[in-house]
Amino acid sequence: MDCVADYSIITDAWVIEAAQHAIDFEIPSSINPESRCILGFMLDTCHLDSMNLTLHLNGANVWSKGFSGDSERVHYFHEVIDPGIVKPGTNTLTFETTSNDAPAVKLSDVVVWWQANM
Repeated sequence: MDCVADYSIITDAWVIEAAQHAIDFEIPSSINPESRCILGFMLDTCHLDSMNLTLHLNGANVWSKGFSGDSERVHYFHEVIDPGIVKPGTNTLTFETTSNDAPAVKLSDVVVWWQANM
């Protein structure tokens, strides 16, 4: 079956973890569920202590990174996602931090690229 690349914008604005740690987004039924996807996002953190940030898509851990005690200003990341995690219909991206202080974590420009059946 022929496929083409497509994408879904999850959010274009800054989402602050303390205010909203879950984002629902829709994927069309044309997604090829056997293909891998790519998650891309901007990240801005402010923390005094070491911190770990984990992203989940539909409950699956898809990205995790530890940070030292210094704040990390805006960076762009992308991660290849295993087949079957992103599915047609409503999907949920969640993010959570672990730290000994009160870190500020923001995500923006979150996009998932996926393959569509033709």
